[in-house]
Amino acid sequence: MDVLPKTGPVEDQSHPIPRLDTLDTHLTTDQGAYVGIIIASPLRDDEVSRARLQEKVEVSLSYFQSAEYREKYGVPCRERSCLWISIHCDSDATMLSLVEHYRAQIERNDMTVVVKLIGTS
Repeated sequence: MDVLPKTGPVEDQSHPIPRLDTLDTHLTTDQGAYVGIIIASPLRDDEVSRARLQEKVEVSLSYFQSAEYREKYGVPCRERSCLWISIHCDSDATMLSLVEHYRAQIERNDMTVVVKLIGTS
């Protein structure tokens, strides 16, 4: 089993971000591509969760830099590149702020990011 520094194992079914090496959702159309991150249970504010969130965002964004994406769509841009982040509404406020921080950074690099709160409070 692979273990990344601070993130814990690549696969940890007990964590709200259970897999670090896969795209949770992936949809391609003639117009562009959508990649989604799904965090279906509350995310705590701890070192492992922050590291797993960062790794998951980086893995998801790497698709838009892949040869597969670039051959079909060219350089990523808002019109053709969308990252959806669905995060449980009972996640720690610090983690929700971190997601918003990532959203702002990614949008500054000319990609669309949609953040949606899911679950019930």
